[in-house]
Amino acid sequence: KWMQSFPTVHDLAAATEEQVNSHWAGLGFYRRARMLHSGAQKVVDTYGGELPQTVEELMIIDGIGRYTASAISSIAHDQCVPVIDGNVCRVLARLTGVANHIKAPIFKDKLGWTLAQQIVEAGDGRHAGEVNQALMELGATYCAPNGSGMDERDPLRLFYRSTKIGREVADRLQTMDSMD
Repeated sequence: KWMQSFPTVHDLAAATEEQVNSHWAGLGFYRRARMLHSGAQKVVDTYGGELPQTVEELMIIDGIGRYTASAISSIAHDQCVPVIDGNVCRVLARLTGVANHIKAPIFKDKLGWTLAQQIVEAGDGRHAGEVNQALMELGATYCAPNGSGMDERDPLRLFYRSTKIGREVADRLQTMDSMD
């Protein structure tokens, strides 16, 4: 019903708030419908109906924050920008051995973006969208919160500093126990 009524950004931008809300009815989170409507109007009025490509321009649109802007920019437009979510933070925490909680502002809002930027810029910096999607997928599968960091299928397992530290601690504890 939604796509039939609003097949283009122009159609959504031209709709009234009542029309948007009536099509959104039953889905909950009505703020999302308002943001989507407002964002469509911004895209039409400011960008001629074309979604911008840069993070900075995308973030001007209501409802689009840094994560979404970065994902759109890197995946759809191959811009060399990182994407940070909880999944990527888990991968980065394992790679670096950072023991901070992945949702801690210092990690997810600062260090994570810096580390992910280094990864997407590695080599020639091309294919950032593919790199970002791979990091998100790794974090959702092999680096899931209940994961061990030692799954044989995980292509990064040999590079996880956290796993190396954990093994070293376990070895020391075992050595101490055997001395008793």
